[in-house]
Amino acid sequence: MKHFIVLLMLLMGSSIYCYQITVGHFMPRALFSDDLDRDGDIDLVVATSNYIVYILYNNGDGTYNNIFSLPVGKKKSSTNKLYDFDNDGWTDINGFIEITDEYGNTQTKLRIYLNNSGVFNENDYIDLPSMPQLDALCVLYGDWNGDDYTDVLVWDDDMYYMVQNNGGVFFTATGETIAGMGFGAFRDLDSDGSAELFISTSEDLRIYKYPDLASPFLNFPNNGYLRTIETEDMDLDGDLDIFTSFCDGNSYSEVYIYENIGNYNYLAHNSIYYDQRDLDGVLLKDLTSDGYLDILNYAYVSPYNPIGFDYPFDLFYFLSVSMPACTIYEQFSGFDYIDVDNNGFLDFVLIWLGNGIQLRVYYNDGMGNFSDNPIVANEDELIPNPEIELTAYPNPFVEKVNIEYTPSTTEDMVLNIYNIKGQKVRSYHKTAKADESQHLQWDGNDENGRTVSKGIYICNIHTADNKKISKKIVKM
Repeated sequence: MKHFIVLLMLLMGSSIYCYQITVGHFMPRALFSDDLDRDGDIDLVVATSNYIVYILYNNGDGTYNNIFSLPVGKKKSSTNKLYDFDNDGWTDINGFIEITDEYGNTQTKLRIYLNNSGVFNENDYIDLPSMPQLDALCVLYGDWNGDDYTDVLVWDDDMYYMVQNNGGVFFTATGETIAGMGFGAFRDLDSDGSAELFISTSEDLRIYKYPDLASPFLNFPNNGYLRTIETEDMDLDGDLDIFTSFCDGNSYSEVYIYENIGNYNYLAHNSIYYDQRDLDGVLLKDLTSDGYLDILNYAYVSPYNPIGFDYPFDLFYFLSVSMPACTIYEQFSGFDYIDVDNNGFLDFVLIWLGNGIQLRVYYNDGMGNFSDNPIVANEDELIPNPEIELTAYPNPFVEKVNIEYTPSTTEDMVLNIYNIKGQKVRSYHKTAKADESQHLQWDGNDENGRTVSKGIYICNIHTADNKKISKKIVKM
């Protein structure tokens, strides 16, 4: 791990950002992502504190343009997800809007702007029914009753109100309520098509199963409000585990994982990870491309170790990036990890306040480097060298991969295989003759004979005169 951190620190000093644009002139609040126009590229929605969202369409080459705005306000989300409320295959945009009547009285409504084949219109929307003292503090989204339409749970004044989606056209306030202030989420606990409701209180995590909002279906004790709640197969055993993060709201965070051991029984892994920073906005994504989900908090990354749910205690800057000279850990900022340039690797996207809303993209080359230029999609030879021919087949591979190379001179050569974290997993030494094809077979094991995880690996050939070539190989 120490060598890896040193490598990352060296990478940090070797690259700076390049692509940056000004989105708007208000204060940013959140960042959301989805392919709004269904062209295969991920678009962005930037929410502000002034009841405006900006839509940025992805050009497909690692840049954004065509900024369009809607008069609606959205809150920061722990998932950065948008939803298709009318179930027509196009993701809609929702949020709160303030309406003032002729007498000067203001009312806040939850409004859904409908996506018409990638196009939004200010006059094409659905307003949810009014509820007592509705405000914009907390909204949860999920298919509560299993009818394939996204329902809404709105919090106000220590009470959640259930609003049912009836076919994507009408929404009905059912009158069902659940008391108790707490962070929460709709998540499908058992892959049955309907989302369970997770509510975190200061004492426990409560899980409600349709149609019962009166009493929890499951209950997990904890020592504070959980900010992040996700159901993911963390250990890749085929069952959905429960991932949560606790934050004291200031400077201390912990991670808890409830491991699914079958029949709604869970094994608690408490305090397996802690951080002296606020993990209010943590994301779970496979940035290291090893098949396991990593903890992402802005430019900090904690890789996942499948043995014992062990995340390293020390977070570090994984990204070789130059962060803005401002506080980005507060509420007026946002981030996501998405494939901006469509090359198969997650890039780092950041918004913050600096003479308006600034958006910056750091591009991932798939080898742990985040650089200033987009990476060409499907580029196979990462470091070309006309004096050495290198091929690998089958690629991707399941159990074994054949590696062949033909040098132009006779010399000693070293072939190393690295994982996406930059750690060497296998090494081969051989004296190769000029213009004579060399062949070896990697069995997918490391130097100790242990089978490596699924993911991306880099095959590097080094010659005596310091020439080299690299090729990406994928283990399935």
